[in-house]
Amino acid sequence: MLWIGALGGSLFHWLHLPLAWMLGPLLANLIASQLGCAVGLHPKVRSFFLGILGLILGGQASQETLMQVSQWPASLGLLCLGVTVMIIVVASYFRWIAGMDRASSWFSAVPGAMTAMIMMGGQAGGDERQIALAHALRLTFVILLVPALLWAWMPAATLSHQPMLSQQPAQMEAMHLWLLLGVWPAWQLGQRLRFPTPELTGPLAWSLTWALLGFPFQSPWLLTSVTLLVLGASIGARFYGTPWQSMVWIAKHALAASLLGLTVAAISAWIMHWWLDVPLITAMLTMTPGGVGEMAMMALALGIDPVFVAAHHLFRILALMLLIPLLAPWWRTPAAP
Repeated sequence: MLWIGALGGSLFHWLHLPLAWMLGPLLANLIASQLGCAVGLHPKVRSFFLGILGLILGGQASQETLMQVSQWPASLGLLCLGVTVMIIVVASYFRWIAGMDRASSWFSAVPGAMTAMIMMGGQAGGDERQIALAHALRLTFVILLVPALLWAWMPAATLSHQPMLSQQPAQMEAMHLWLLLGVWPAWQLGQRLRFPTPELTGPLAWSLTWALLGFPFQSPWLLTSVTLLVLGASIGARFYGTPWQSMVWIAKHALAASLLGLTVAAISAWIMHWWLDVPLITAMLTMTPGGVGEMAMMALALGIDPVFVAAHHLFRILALMLLIPLLAPWWRTPAAP
């Protein structure tokens, strides 16, 4: 699977396409999975590289980050409002246009916490496979669409001033690589403390702590590229074994739902930019309905403030995990007579 991802990343890099080492492996493995190739990745490998991603993200923090935290309650409140509207709009589409049952519609519309939504949706009478495909395809479409939309929507000058885009690999000096030794212990500690996505958030907390103490982790360009390759390839490999007939039907509705969700995200991002003076490109990625790791990975690759983006997406996941179980009784599919 990784060699297929490397081929896809190399092709995207040669074509000078955005996020080459994430989107190239993703698409290459998605195509290979539908051609019948046995693509796959051991879960612990993906988890380890999620830890590396957490380490890289934490290294972006500084004392200035702490000064910005006072502005976050308002943006978190706006995020909650935007996600609520997004769930209602997308669930309505799945229910009345796609024709899904009530539970499948609602649990497919929740932006995040995919594993929990699949389990709760099944318990509520929904179609677990349908919910799983809707989530996986929505995430894939978001990752494929957002970079292209940002390149088309944002002025070139805005993107050219993003730090990760303006630096060449040779200019990026690796710093404090000894922090890599803490990835596994931090992951295990995150599990014991029941952090959400502990393989990401444990190393993130470890790296963040040291960054605020004046020891920021800065990854070599090669390690960052390999991390993007592994995580991108793992997304594309999720569809191995899925019949293409099922893929085609759910894909067209997942694409429409993704566009509806991104429309709500764009409106919310503009409000956040206008009201709170958050840079528009940062606000857009903060409001985008994707997974914590994937959105943080995209923020890192695009040079958007990754700590701000990751913190808001973590808050979204925590809020959903706390609130959705309370709503589940109202989202149940009525039992057939």
